[in-house]
Amino acid sequence: MADAKKAAKASAGVKRKGLADADGNDSFKSIPEKKPRAQSEAQKAREAQMSELAREYMEQYAAGKAMEDKPFVGAQPLLLRKPQIATVEETERYTAVACRTLEKLIAAAPGVHVRIGDDAKQSKEARALLEASTDEEGVDDKDTSPLLVSVARDTMHTVPHLEFPPPAPTGKRLLIYIGTPSRYLSMCIKSQRGRFDTAYEQDRLVILCRGVCMLPLGAQEQNIFGVDEDAVFKTICRSLKAKGQICWGHGPNTKAKLLTAMYGYPEHQPMPPTLTHSAKHDDMHTMDYLVDYLKYLNQVQMARPQEPVKNWYDTGLLVSVLTGAAATAGVSILTDSDGLGILRDASIGHIISKLNQMVTVEPYSTSRGVYNFWIGDGACRLNGGVELTMHLIENYKAKSMTTLFIFNNEKWAIEDNLVAGTFEEHHLYNKGFYELLQEHDNVVMCSNDGELCQTMSLLSQRVDKYMKGEMPPSLNIVVIRGCEVNMPPVLGDIEPIKNSSEMAMMCNIFGKFAEGCQHKIPIYGCSAFEYIQYLHIFLEEMPEGKKFQYVCGRTDIQAAHMCGMKQPEGKCILMINDVYGINSIGESLRSVLSGFGGKQVLVMIWHPTLIKVIDHFHLHRPPMVWPNLGPELMKYYVRKEPDAVFVDFAGAQNSERVCAKVNTALEEGTPLVCVNVLPEQERAFVSLDIRVKTG
Repeated sequence: MADAKKAAKASAGVKRKGLADADGNDSFKSIPEKKPRAQSEAQKAREAQMSELAREYMEQYAAGKAMEDKPFVGAQPLLLRKPQIATVEETERYTAVACRTLEKLIAAAPGVHVRIGDDAKQSKEARALLEASTDEEGVDDKDTSPLLVSVARDTMHTVPHLEFPPPAPTGKRLLIYIGTPSRYLSMCIKSQRGRFDTAYEQDRLVILCRGVCMLPLGAQEQNIFGVDEDAVFKTICRSLKAKGQICWGHGPNTKAKLLTAMYGYPEHQPMPPTLTHSAKHDDMHTMDYLVDYLKYLNQVQMARPQEPVKNWYDTGLLVSVLTGAAATAGVSILTDSDGLGILRDASIGHIISKLNQMVTVEPYSTSRGVYNFWIGDGACRLNGGVELTMHLIENYKAKSMTTLFIFNNEKWAIEDNLVAGTFEEHHLYNKGFYELLQEHDNVVMCSNDGELCQTMSLLSQRVDKYMKGEMPPSLNIVVIRGCEVNMPPVLGDIEPIKNSSEMAMMCNIFGKFAEGCQHKIPIYGCSAFEYIQYLHIFLEEMPEGKKFQYVCGRTDIQAAHMCGMKQPEGKCILMINDVYGINSIGESLRSVLSGFGGKQVLVMIWHPTLIKVIDHFHLHRPPMVWPNLGPELMKYYVRKEPDAVFVDFAGAQNSERVCAKVNTALEEGTPLVCVNVLPEQERAFVSLDIRVKTG
């Protein structure tokens, strides 16, 4: 015990250290002393720009007003309650309708602009269409040519760029997007997604994904599910070629360079100089050091195109600010198709699995490359990021130079900024954890700009030596502290939430649920952005909320686990979305529905809101489809009808009936009660039998 106390006392005052330089010395020792000084005007301007990027990020999660109905509603995401897979015969019919419609649209359109997304670039038709276009100066002009083809912005970020080619102007042309758009990814890379809304409003938008197509049909946009995307794409290409010469959309004499980077073998450029200190650092924002490092990595990839230099980015506020800062500076985030897929899905902690794959699976692990993974501390803990990385470091056999960057700001930014405050449950008490990690030789903590600048400089030197064969592979962790962005909470108009039918329903049902209880009833949750504003107002402003306690699980799995355990009053509420929230719910339902009573759980399922066209491509969901598998999944654990009640809440139109049915079930002690809070577009409508000829 005495030795343990002595060791603890000695380590308490240990000075932080940087990564070892080429001579094996602490790299932080060479940082020049700097006197504190006021922010320069340039720094203030950069801080404002970073805060704006953060605000744009937070708007992805704020509650909003559903888009107004067009006549007959129009294209809507499919709320998929049960599997719906088109048969071969059905696919033939759906495809025939799409192809016939597109042939007419293209023939009648005064202009057509086709954009090729990254996940479509491997299509033979996509490559042939791009190669057939002309970018000769004077032959055709991207501003006036009726037919344009261009590469979508996501593809630009899979190849090295220090300056992006000019974007292709859509204008009044029929816009055809081939590939999978993404609400989250488009925000991260600052693509021009507003053009979707403009084209949609004017009934000239076509989006072709695998198995589904959005297109103008009759008087409005519609979604057709179950199409053969290859056949539809061939029809588009054939119709375009019949219409005339196609112009390259990114300006004259730019096609060869981009297509070579996408499909061929670009010429080697000289290795760039490593990063060094300079006077301009006095006017830089913390993110600028990281953008400079990304810029350096782009140059390394240009110099060594045969060896992969890639980055993978997780979901989170500071990581998205980094990608946005790079994109607005014209710098490629330099990822790959998996990296784009991870950002499309916005799956928290996803890159940790990618890190494990790159380090353990051949031939990735046995090939040379420079790999960087960027994640926040909240997301990192969800997939055991640090524990896994330390495990890999101890027996590192991969041939790559790999770095895991962790933003350590000790909070979940999403939920906090949606409720104008900080829930204690959303604070991450991990300061001591990361300070313990820095004692490892492969871990460095950067707590100020001087340390971050020095570390980025040292990493560039290591990459340079590694590429020249002068340094062995390694796996390191860089913890970044003190990188904050100033932004007000993104609340939106909260009065509609206070006065909503959802809030009235919660007060009614939750209030009845808590009657006669001596202890506060637990409300379990985790990924909360679909419902956090409703929950916060209920807990803080409604009298019924005083009878409840919100317990935020560290993961959705943990929240689901807790709802199946013994509760203070034998009852609890689980608040979930229908994607992450259903993780591990089966284990809890087996517990709740076993034995002869004593447990009761009320499960509330929430969905996003359809506000703009890009919401058809929502995070965590397939394109144009919102899975609603929660209620169906729960039924697999129920053996008889009196043990469970499932209801759909559709707003004011059925609120009274829902509340009565749920309250009766709760009073009778029904073990499982599930309320499926339907999104706006699934309320107060009738579905008509509309038939379209296939030919």
